[in-house]
Amino acid sequence: KGDQAVRDSLAGMHRIRSEVQVIAKKIKGLGDRSLEISAIVNLIEELASHTNLLALNAAIEAAGAGEAGLRFGVVADEIRKLAERATKATKDVAALVRTVQTETQEAVIAMEDGTREVEAGYQVTIRAEEHLKEIAGISTSSAELAQGISRTSAQQADGVEGVARAMHSIAAVAVETEQAVLQTRKTVEDLVKLADELTRSLSRFKLAAA
Repeated sequence: KGDQAVRDSLAGMHRIRSEVQVIAKKIKGLGDRSLEISAIVNLIEELASHTNLLALNAAIEAAGAGEAGLRFGVVADEIRKLAERATKATKDVAALVRTVQTETQEAVIAMEDGTREVEAGYQVTIRAEEHLKEIAGISTSSAELAQGISRTSAQQADGVEGVARAMHSIAAVAVETEQAVLQTRKTVEDLVKLADELTRSLSRFKLAAA
Protein backbone atom coordinates (compact mmCIF):
# COMPACT_ATOMS: atom_id res chain seq x y z
CA LYS A 1 0.00 0.00 0.00
CA GLY A 2 2.80 2.39 0.89
CA ASP A 3 4.56 1.68 -2.39
CA GLN A 4 1.34 2.28 -4.34
CA ALA A 5 0.70 5.53 -2.46
CA VAL A 6 4.13 6.81 -3.42
CA ARG A 7 3.60 5.82 -7.06
CA ASP A 8 0.28 7.66 -7.06
CA SER A 9 1.93 10.66 -5.44
CA LEU A 10 4.73 10.56 -8.01
CA ALA A 11 2.20 10.50 -10.86
CA GLY A 12 0.31 13.41 -9.30
CA MET A 13 3.49 15.44 -8.87
CA HIS A 14 4.40 14.75 -12.49
CA ARG A 15 1.02 16.10 -13.63
CA ILE A 16 1.42 19.19 -11.45
CA ARG A 17 4.91 19.70 -12.83
CA SER A 18 3.61 19.56 -16.42
CA GLU A 19 0.72 21.94 -15.64
CA VAL A 20 3.08 24.46 -14.06
CA GLN A 21 5.28 24.39 -17.16
CA VAL A 22 2.25 24.99 -19.41
CA ILE A 23 1.05 27.90 -17.26
CA ALA A 24 4.56 29.39 -17.26
CA LYS A 25 4.56 29.37 -21.09
CA LYS A 26 1.14 31.04 -21.17
CA ILE A 27 2.30 33.75 -18.77
CA LYS A 28 5.37 34.40 -20.92
CA GLY A 29 3.15 34.59 -24.01
CA LEU A 30 0.90 37.10 -22.29
CA GLY A 31 3.90 39.21 -21.36
CA ASP A 32 5.14 39.17 -24.97
CA ARG A 33 1.68 40.11 -26.20
CA SER A 34 1.46 43.04 -23.80
CA LEU A 35 4.76 44.35 -25.17
CA GLU A 36 3.38 44.13 -28.72
CA ILE A 37 0.23 45.98 -27.68
CA SER A 38 2.35 48.63 -25.97
CA ALA A 39 4.28 49.21 -29.21
CA ILE A 40 1.02 49.56 -31.17
CA VAL A 41 -0.35 52.01 -28.61
CA ASN A 42 2.78 54.15 -28.88
CA LEU A 43 2.43 54.22 -32.67
CA ILE A 44 -1.24 55.22 -32.47
CA GLU A 45 -0.47 57.91 -29.91
CA GLU A 46 2.22 59.35 -32.19
CA LEU A 47 -0.22 59.35 -35.14
CA ALA A 48 -2.87 61.12 -33.06
CA SER A 49 -0.35 63.74 -31.94
CA HIS A 50 0.72 64.49 -35.52
CA THR A 51 -2.89 64.63 -36.69
CA ASN A 52 -3.79 67.01 -33.87
CA LEU A 53 -0.95 69.30 -34.95
CA LEU A 54 -2.10 69.11 -38.58
CA ALA A 55 -5.66 70.01 -37.58
CA LEU A 56 -4.42 72.95 -35.51
CA ASN A 57 -2.39 74.33 -38.42
CA ALA A 58 -5.36 73.87 -40.76
CA ALA A 59 -7.65 75.70 -38.35
CA ILE A 60 -5.23 78.62 -38.23
CA GLU A 61 -5.16 78.82 -42.02
CA ALA A 62 -8.95 78.56 -42.22
CA ALA A 63 -9.37 81.35 -39.67
CA GLY A 64 -7.18 83.60 -41.77
CA ALA A 65 -9.25 82.92 -44.90
CA GLY A 66 -12.47 84.40 -43.55
CA GLU A 67 -15.78 82.96 -44.80
CA ALA A 68 -14.07 80.91 -47.50
CA GLY A 69 -12.38 78.84 -44.82
CA LEU A 70 -15.41 78.21 -42.57
CA ARG A 71 -16.21 74.70 -43.80
CA PHE A 72 -12.55 73.86 -43.86
CA GLY A 73 -12.29 75.06 -40.27
CA VAL A 74 -15.19 72.82 -39.19
CA VAL A 75 -13.48 69.76 -40.66
CA ALA A 76 -10.20 70.70 -39.00
CA ASP A 77 -11.96 71.10 -35.64
CA GLU A 78 -13.61 67.67 -35.96
CA ILE A 79 -10.27 66.08 -36.73
CA ARG A 80 -8.72 67.82 -33.73
CA LYS A 81 -11.47 66.48 -31.46
CA LEU A 82 -11.07 62.97 -32.84
CA ALA A 83 -7.32 63.15 -32.37
CA GLU A 84 -7.88 64.14 -28.73
CA ARG A 85 -10.22 61.17 -28.29
CA ALA A 86 -7.64 58.87 -29.85
CA THR A 87 -4.97 60.23 -27.52
CA LYS A 88 -7.18 59.63 -24.47
CA ALA A 89 -8.04 56.12 -25.67
CA THR A 90 -4.38 55.24 -26.18
CA LYS A 91 -3.56 56.49 -22.69
CA ASP A 92 -6.30 54.26 -21.26
CA VAL A 93 -4.97 51.29 -23.20
CA ALA A 94 -1.41 52.09 -22.10
CA ALA A 95 -2.56 52.07 -18.47
CA LEU A 96 -4.19 48.66 -18.97
CA VAL A 97 -1.05 47.34 -20.64
CA ARG A 98 1.06 48.53 -17.70
CA THR A 99 -1.33 46.72 -15.36
CA VAL A 100 -1.02 43.54 -17.42
CA GLN A 101 2.77 43.81 -17.45
CA THR A 102 2.89 44.35 -13.68
CA GLU A 103 0.57 41.44 -12.93
CA THR A 104 2.38 39.26 -15.46
CA GLN A 105 5.70 39.99 -13.76
CA GLU A 106 4.18 39.15 -10.38
CA ALA A 107 2.76 35.94 -11.82
CA VAL A 108 6.15 35.05 -13.30
CA ILE A 109 7.78 35.47 -9.89
CA ALA A 110 5.06 33.38 -8.24
CA MET A 111 5.36 30.76 -10.97
CA GLU A 112 9.12 30.55 -10.54
CA ASP A 113 8.64 29.99 -6.81
CA GLY A 114 5.92 27.44 -7.48
CA THR A 115 8.07 25.66 -10.05
CA ARG A 116 10.92 25.34 -7.56
CA GLU A 117 8.54 23.99 -4.93
CA VAL A 118 6.99 21.51 -7.35
CA GLU A 119 10.42 20.35 -8.52
CA ALA A 120 11.57 19.93 -4.92
CA GLY A 121 8.44 17.94 -4.10
CA TYR A 122 8.92 15.86 -7.22
CA GLN A 123 12.49 15.00 -6.23
CA VAL A 124 11.37 14.18 -2.68
CA THR A 125 8.75 11.82 -4.09
CA ILE A 126 11.34 10.11 -6.30
CA ARG A 127 13.66 9.63 -3.35
CA ALA A 128 10.76 8.32 -1.29
CA GLU A 129 9.98 5.76 -3.97
CA GLU A 130 13.61 4.64 -3.97
CA HIS A 131 13.62 4.36 -0.19
CA LEU A 132 10.41 2.35 -0.24
CA LYS A 133 11.97 -0.13 -2.61
CA GLU A 134 14.83 -0.55 -0.14
CA ILE A 135 12.58 -0.92 2.91
CA ALA A 136 9.66 -2.74 1.29
CA GLY A 137 9.47 -5.07 4.28
CA ILE A 138 8.91 -2.26 6.79
CA SER A 139 5.25 -1.49 6.12
CA THR A 140 4.78 0.94 8.99
CA SER A 141 7.63 3.18 7.93
CA SER A 142 6.45 2.95 4.34
CA ALA A 143 2.93 4.03 5.30
CA GLU A 144 4.21 7.02 7.28
CA LEU A 145 6.47 8.08 4.44
CA ALA A 146 3.64 7.74 1.93
CA GLN A 147 1.39 9.88 4.14
CA GLY A 148 4.08 12.54 4.31
CA ILE A 149 4.42 12.52 0.53
CA SER A 150 0.65 12.73 0.15
CA ARG A 151 0.59 15.81 2.38
CA THR A 152 3.37 17.37 0.30
CA SER A 153 1.43 16.63 -2.89
CA ALA A 154 -1.67 18.29 -1.46
CA GLN A 155 0.33 21.39 -0.57
CA GLN A 156 1.78 21.53 -4.07
CA ALA A 157 -1.71 21.20 -5.55
CA ASP A 158 -2.88 24.16 -3.45
CA GLY A 159 0.04 26.19 -4.78
CA VAL A 160 -0.87 25.36 -8.38
CA GLU A 161 -4.50 26.35 -7.76
CA GLY A 162 -3.29 29.74 -6.50
CA VAL A 163 -1.26 30.23 -9.66
CA ALA A 164 -4.29 29.25 -11.76
CA ARG A 165 -6.37 31.92 -10.01
CA ALA A 166 -3.68 34.50 -10.75
CA MET A 167 -3.72 33.43 -14.42
CA HIS A 168 -7.49 33.89 -14.51
CA SER A 169 -7.14 37.47 -13.25
CA ILE A 170 -4.43 38.22 -15.80
CA ALA A 171 -6.57 36.75 -18.59
CA ALA A 172 -9.45 39.05 -17.60
CA VAL A 173 -7.17 42.10 -17.79
CA ALA A 174 -5.89 40.89 -21.18
CA VAL A 175 -9.47 40.73 -22.50
CA GLU A 176 -10.10 44.30 -21.32
CA THR A 177 -6.87 45.40 -23.00
CA GLU A 178 -7.84 43.74 -26.28
CA GLN A 179 -11.26 45.43 -26.23
CA ALA A 180 -9.65 48.80 -25.57
CA VAL A 181 -7.22 48.26 -28.45
CA LEU A 182 -10.11 47.43 -30.80
CA GLN A 183 -11.90 50.63 -29.76
CA THR A 184 -8.71 52.62 -30.28
CA ARG A 185 -8.22 51.05 -33.70
CA LYS A 186 -11.75 52.13 -34.72
CA THR A 187 -11.06 55.65 -33.47
CA VAL A 188 -7.84 55.78 -35.47
CA GLU A 189 -9.64 54.58 -38.61
CA ASP A 190 -12.12 57.44 -38.20
CA LEU A 191 -9.16 59.74 -37.58
CA VAL A 192 -7.48 58.69 -40.82
CA LYS A 193 -10.70 59.23 -42.80
CA LEU A 194 -11.12 62.75 -41.42
CA ALA A 195 -7.43 63.46 -42.01
CA ASP A 196 -7.91 62.51 -45.67
CA GLU A 197 -10.91 64.83 -45.89
CA LEU A 198 -8.86 67.59 -44.28
CA THR A 199 -6.08 67.08 -46.82
CA ARG A 200 -8.52 67.21 -49.74
CA SER A 201 -10.21 70.31 -48.32
CA LEU A 202 -6.82 71.96 -47.82
CA SER A 203 -5.90 71.25 -51.44
CA ARG A 204 -9.15 72.76 -52.71
CA PHE A 205 -8.72 75.72 -50.40
CA LYS A 206 -5.22 76.43 -51.69
CA LEU A 207 -6.38 76.09 -55.30
CA ALA A 208 -9.26 78.52 -54.69
CA ALA A 209 -6.94 80.97 -52.99
CA ALA A 210 -4.55 80.82 -55.94
